Amino acid sequence: MSRDLVDDILGRVSKFASILGISRSELKIYSTLLLDGRSNARDLSRKLNISYTKIYSILNKLEDRGWIRKIGKRPVTYEAVSLRDLWSNIKRILELKVNEFEKEFIEPLSSMIDSTSAYTVVVVPPTGLKKTLIDVLNEPSNRYLIAISFSELIDEEVYQLINTKSFNSEVRLILQKGIRLPEKSSIEIRILDNMFGSGVVTSSSVMLVIRSHDNLSSIISNHRYLVDIAQVYFAHLWDQAIPISTNP
Repeated sequence: MSRDLVDDILGRVSKFASILGISRSELKIYSTLLLDGRSNARDLSRKLNISYTKIYSILNKLEDRGWIRKIGKRPVTYEAVSLRDLWSNIKRILELKVNEFEKEFIEPLSSMIDSTSAYTVVVVPPTGLKKTLIDVLNEPSNRYLIAISFSELIDEEVYQLINTKSFNSEVRLILQKGIRLPEKSSIEIRILDNMFGSGVVTSSSVMLVIRSHDNLSSIISNHRYLVDIAQVYFAHLWDQAIPISTNP
């Protein structure tokens, strides 16, 4: 992978990573170790044009995060952990940040409003996934934002329900490349090469679906903050997706 392509990727993800307290320099050093292999601090400093003192500070931070590990002594070299381990680490950071926001902002505000306005976050077992998906699609809403990356989610029953919603509400559907609808559709559809998961966002709730250990699992919430984040992220995917005029 060329250095220009890596820089382009870092440029696109840095603004999201900064929300989690992850700097571009940290991403750059991790990426370099992952792609180029083990290296010592002096070589990294020279290759990335980062001061020797700053390199050590960032390496220590990455080691504390669990992104890299030390190998040998004199000179100490560093190597990157696998992408799978990195992703697990980032998901833990995200969970901690969300929990912190919930504790410091959402919970205090929730205690000040009527209990009937309280939010819920529910984990959906695989056996209840389809029923929950249909329940969400049956919610009254002026907009349904739908992303499907798992073909088993879009059978005839679900498709007909989505199609029905388009008569009275705005429906936007993103399909992962290769997934086909049961029949041609008049719904506004776009295609993405790859998506991490699937989901449905309505005016008042969000349902997220991921694959874990060969099973589909899901959470559903009416948490206003999570709904807003889901709407923003869907808009980001929508802008990246390719419009189509017929059934893919």
